[in-house]
Amino acid sequence: MHTSGRLAALTVGLLLLSAKWPAAAAGGVPFHRVRRITLPAAGAVHALLFDPQTRQIYAAQGRRIEVYALSGARPAAQRRLAGTVSALARNGAGEIVAAVRAPAQLVFLSARTLTVEHRRALGAAPPTALLYDRSANLLFLESRSNGTIVRVDPASGRPLGRVRLTGALGQMAGNGRGTLYVVDTTRDALEVINARTMRDDGSIALQRCSAPSGLAMDTVGRRLFVGCTNGRALIVDADLGFTFIRLPIPGGPQLRAAFAFHPWGAHGWKGGAFFAGTEAVAAIQMQAFVRYRDHGQLPLPSRCTALALAAPAGELWLALAPPPGGRAVLWALAADRSEVE
Repeated sequence: MHTSGRLAALTVGLLLLSAKWPAAAAGGVPFHRVRRITLPAAGAVHALLFDPQTRQIYAAQGRRIEVYALSGARPAAQRRLAGTVSALARNGAGEIVAAVRAPAQLVFLSARTLTVEHRRALGAAPPTALLYDRSANLLFLESRSNGTIVRVDPASGRPLGRVRLTGALGQMAGNGRGTLYVVDTTRDALEVINARTMRDDGSIALQRCSAPSGLAMDTVGRRLFVGCTNGRALIVDADLGFTFIRLPIPGGPQLRAAFAFHPWGAHGWKGGAFFAGTEAVAAIQMQAFVRYRDHGQLPLPSRCTALALAAPAGELWLALAPPPGGRAVLWALAADRSEVE
C-alpha cells in the first residue's frame, strides 16, 4: 500500500538519491507543426483519441465526434450524439467509447463509420474522463462532480465497482497490473486505487507540486509523470512512491499529459512525456528509466484542451481552444529531423 506515512519514512533515506538527478538544461524544441485543421463547428474540443488500428484521430467537440485521417484536413466521418461528449476511449473490441454528459451515458460506436452500436445509461453524475487500460482490459469512468471512479465492463458499460474520493480529481493512469492512479488536485497527491476491488489503497504525496492535474505513465519502467500548476513536471517512482526528478513545463491549471515509447517513430527517442497547458507544450525525453531530459517548449496561441499521441505515425496532436469569435483548431506536431536520425 502507498500511503503518505510510508512516503515520509522513505523521504530522508532518498534525499541523497534524489539529489543525484538534477534537472537537465533545456534543449531545443524537438518538434514543429506539420498540420493545422480549423474545425467547422463552434466550441472547444474536449477529447482527442488516436486509434492505432484505424490510424485515425477522433475529436469530440460539443455533441459532435469527427474522425480524421492523419494526412487529411477534412473529417472522414462524423456523428452527432444526444449530449455533450466529455471523453473518448477505445475498448478491446475496437469500438470507440464516448462518455456523454447529459443524458449521462456511454455510447459505443464503430471505429470506422461512427455508427452507434449500443448505449449504456449512467447515474446522475456527469462523466468527465475515460481511461481504457489495454493491458488489463479495464475501463474506468471518472465523475469529477462527485469524486467517483467507476470500473465498467469495457464491452457493455455495465458498472463493476466504484470508489469515492474526497479531493478534486485530474487525469488517471493505469499500470496494466491492477493499479489505478488518479491526480488529487486539492491534496497535491496521487490517489492509488486497487483496480480490481476498487479499494482506495492510500496516496502518494507530491512534494513542491501545486494543484497537479496532468498525469501519464510509463508502465514498463513504472514511472509516473505529473504536471503541476506551478510549472514543474514530477517523475515519480511508482513502486516506492518518491519523486526523483523535477523538470520545468508550462504552468497553469488543467494541464494535459501523455507518454509513449518511441513517440517519433521506431528510430526516434526511447520514450517521451509531453505536457500542454495554457501557454506552451513541453517535451521530456526519456534516455533511460532513471535519466530524463527537458527538451524545450513550443508556445501555443491558446489553451490546449486535449492532446493525443499518434506514436506509430510519429505525431503529437493538440486541440486548441477557440479565440473570441473564432473556432477551435487541431495541430499535428512532428519531430525535427535531428530527433529521428
